[in-house]
Amino acid sequence: MKAIATTLLLTTLIAQSANPIKWELISKTEDPQKITSWYVDINSIVREDDYMRAVLRTSWSVPQQGPDNTDYQSSTYINYIDCTKNTIAYTGNTYFRDPEPVGQPVHEEPEQPLAKLKFQSVPQGSAGANRVNFVCKFFSKNFMTMKKSDEKQS
Repeated sequence: MKAIATTLLLTTLIAQSANPIKWELISKTEDPQKITSWYVDINSIVREDDYMRAVLRTSWSVPQQGPDNTDYQSSTYINYIDCTKNTIAYTGNTYFRDPEPVGQPVHEEPEQPLAKLKFQSVPQGSAGANRVNFVCKFFSKNFMTMKKSDEKQS
């Protein structure tokens, strides 16, 4: 049993080192009183059928209040983007106490299936539009393209 646990741990570590998280800043607010920064994990961008999927992060310079009044300063989440319609949906939010998403999360929301997500239009010039524009640059790049169903078969 111990050998199986060790093998699973090593497999996980190797998989993580093959595609380490690589946050890239894609936009930032101008307000010096409360700076909000949006990042995308470049290594997470994939094409999934007609959508782009990416892991994003929002960080704030001052603590935010969660629904249960818990303070947090960063959130990671999955964005699904329809590049042809300029719409975006998110799921799988995880909230962290610090501006960097490290340590024990203070709150987690499970990832929902794509069919249950609500896609929303993004206003021109908004943070959502910046995310759509950045991630959709990868839409036609085959080297970044894979389907979740392909991952499950390998």
